[in-house]
Amino acid sequence: MDSDRALSCPQPWRAPDGTVHSSGVPGGQVSTVAEDGGGGLLLPSRQARVAAGVLLVVAGLALGGVTALLIVFGGVIAMFGAVVFGILGLLLLAAGVFALRRKPRTTGVLLTPEHVVINWVHPAVRVPWSDISEIRPLCLRIGRANTGPSQNFVGVVSHNSETMNTRMRKAAEKFGKDVACALPMRSLDVDQLVVLHTLTFYLDNPDARAELAGPDAVRRVREVRLRSPE
Repeated sequence: MDSDRALSCPQPWRAPDGTVHSSGVPGGQVSTVAEDGGGGLLLPSRQARVAAGVLLVVAGLALGGVTALLIVFGGVIAMFGAVVFGILGLLLLAAGVFALRRKPRTTGVLLTPEHVVINWVHPAVRVPWSDISEIRPLCLRIGRANTGPSQNFVGVVSHNSETMNTRMRKAAEKFGKDVACALPMRSLDVDQLVVLHTLTFYLDNPDARAELAGPDAVRRVREVRLRSPE
């Protein structure tokens, strides 16, 4: 990314020495997905599907090993334990294989021409662009020291907080009464600066929101064309 297209980092996301607070290593890509008969730009959330699937498979195989040992040792109690562990092992193994083979869900922050949809929560939260007054970078520091660990958030300042569910509003209260929602950057699988500048660009440029329904928005984000026209 060359200097004239580099995304600036806001001060709240910087450490005292000027470095950027990390929110993990993103591995996802923005994409266009279908939504209610239209399309939208998806900023994907992290999914623990692969890690969870592998863990379940390993646990199932481990119980299978325990089952084999109990069968070898014999005895009534050992055979009963073998049956129990064997069934649990098969269930865990089946769940792990299912998790690994299941098609990934298209969850994250979905930007449509009319709404910002947060669909990794249930039920999904739909915020009209017209209700959003500001996209605000936020930081939550753990402890009193400036050098302590921190977490970065993107705050959605909305005219109508009723569009948010109670859980999201309560989580955002620590950042101010005007913050209706605080999106944790560790939950998203896209670079945090891309998330911040993409939301800010489409908030500030309503005429460009029509492209969110198609591939033009994906190209804009991948080419880092997120500066408002001067």
